[in-house]
Amino acid sequence: MGCNYLLNFHQNEEGKLLLPLKCLVSIDCYDSTEVRDAVAASIEQSLYALALSGTDLRALDGVTVSSDARKAACILQSLPDGAVPLEMSDQPETMELARTVAVRRESELRFHIVLRAGLGLMTLSAKPEEQALACGCLAHEAAHVEHEGHLYKTFPDIYGRTLDCGDRSRQTFIKALDVWSEYAACRSSAEYRPEALGDFESAFCLALDGSRSASRRWIESFRDGGRATDTFREIQQAFGDAFICAGYLFGHLHGLELHEPQEGTAARQLLSENPSVAAVIDRLGRVLHELWLSEFAWKSIDVFAPIYDLICEMMALYGMAFARHGDEWRIVMSDEASGTPALRDFLFSKAKAQ
Repeated sequence: MGCNYLLNFHQNEEGKLLLPLKCLVSIDCYDSTEVRDAVAASIEQSLYALALSGTDLRALDGVTVSSDARKAACILQSLPDGAVPLEMSDQPETMELARTVAVRRESELRFHIVLRAGLGLMTLSAKPEEQALACGCLAHEAAHVEHEGHLYKTFPDIYGRTLDCGDRSRQTFIKALDVWSEYAACRSSAEYRPEALGDFESAFCLALDGSRSASRRWIESFRDGGRATDTFREIQQAFGDAFICAGYLFGHLHGLELHEPQEGTAARQLLSENPSVAAVIDRLGRVLHELWLSEFAWKSIDVFAPIYDLICEMMALYGMAFARHGDEWRIVMSDEASGTPALRDFLFSKAKAQ
């Protein structure tokens, strides 16, 4: 049995806090009325605390606590049964605890936070580590509300319709936007859970290794008679996800006023062993920092093109490049065992020349 709690903010302080006038907290995953009431009160206190710390939550639609966060998010977005949103693949050794989705309310787009049932209970935990995890996750999702709300105000046409990417691959360009989204949310919320840095470094290493092995696997499959469209889609997905994990990592590093993975960490070791990859990732960090500094001066969605170009460069390092000619994609692939800048440049030239 679920329950809805209407939170009325401002009351006698309208405009003083960066909160919506009101929002709904929906909880459908606990049998106990006392637990539902306590979780709702904890969420309300957290929203007030985040707003007082400077997080802009005026674009917040509401909060849902559910045992199936993905299903709840799809319902909020009015996705048909069986439809799968374009998002990251499930990452090994990680569990999604929360997500933020865009929802249409009359003529306006707002942003709704969805929390897993376990995270809701962690807000009540007496264990400091669980409290810290819950606080960090809520702060991260609140940061999504802030930055996605700003992005919507700046470029309202990119939501709720097919994104016009010109001659770029729509799949990879959306990944580029997602890299920024996670970078911004992590940078804004890093101080709430500094110890998460190790988790983000591990996730980045796993995703980068996974993308390279996936590229080799899909190119081999193509050479054995597989479909080029499948290879094209899956390699974009793998490297796009690796860059999103890099966005998480750089966001947390920069939020803690660190510039790069520290000596002795797995991420630093992995990059030191792969200079060509390290050069691309290092440039990504600089691009993301520049986007952060210029966020309120963006003029077009082309500000995300440098991220897109770096994802394409990384894919070419590991065997696939592509270019668009009219309505047709021209794809070239190499099953070379290791990526080099020379291979990257060769593949790009072949894709454009075909």
